Amino acid sequence: MSKTEDAAHLFEEIKESILKLDPVWFAENYLTLDGEPFRLTASGFKPFADIYRYSGIKALEPDAKPVGLVASRQVGKTTMATALEMYFTGSGLFGFNKAPMRIIHAFPTLVLATPYAKTKLNTMIQTSVIKVDKNNKKAKETKPFMKDALDMSSPSNDAQFFKQFKGGSHIWVESMGLTGDRLRGRTADCIFFDEVQDMLEGAISNSVRILNQAKYGKPGQGIQTFFGTPKKKGSTFHKMWNMSNQQYYHLGCEQCKGFFQLHTPDSEDWEQIWLHDFIVKCPDCG
Repeated sequence: MSKTEDAAHLFEEIKESILKLDPVWFAENYLTLDGEPFRLTASGFKPFADIYRYSGIKALEPDAKPVGLVASRQVGKTTMATALEMYFTGSGLFGFNKAPMRIIHAFPTLVLATPYAKTKLNTMIQTSVIKVDKNNKKAKETKPFMKDALDMSSPSNDAQFFKQFKGGSHIWVESMGLTGDRLRGRTADCIFFDEVQDMLEGAISNSVRILNQAKYGKPGQGIQTFFGTPKKKGSTFHKMWNMSNQQYYHLGCEQCKGFFQLHTPDSEDWEQIWLHDFIVKCPDCG
């Protein structure tokens, strides 16, 4: 390479290292979803971009609070957790010259944990984008980005329920059980509680103790993110919602240019909302 090409290559590396700070940029440039490019900012999942950024950036700070995401099924909650796990373990921002990110993705039962490990986590690793150095004309295609990020110094680092990456960051996929004892003895920085509406309050309380030595997030509490679909009043998840700051994400109507809630408590107006081909109409414009 000439000096000009070397400088251009160095600039691209610096620019990419800065852009990787954004979990949304990372997901859209390094991950795929169902064989298609991973898209947030140009799709119906754009409201999730703020949650990605809070969970991937703000939640790491000492004054951060736990995140509880209450939403209906099939809206991408588990996909978001998986993408954030890829960001924490594959962006190069954790481990190496700073503390690695130790993650537990917890489910109520092993019945839910097993298919996630097989069909969600492993698939997102295997189908991540193949990166080629455009400045090296002799470069050949390499492994998918996240697969190449795995630490293959030991075959056990790529097990069904455990993935360890270069730099020491790793992911455990586990079930909570009735008491949370399955997680006892672990040390983690981040827990994603998935299908939290089916978890018992005592199991959650026992589980968060493994965050006492967390290197990221609020001291002694680490990074806690709860994903679930509400079932009924009085449940553990309903109590958590009542104790939260109860922020609602609003969508923008492309017809009247106003803003509206995707879901209004004790109302069925969500049935009138139309989201199709990225065109959003509120109940008033139906």
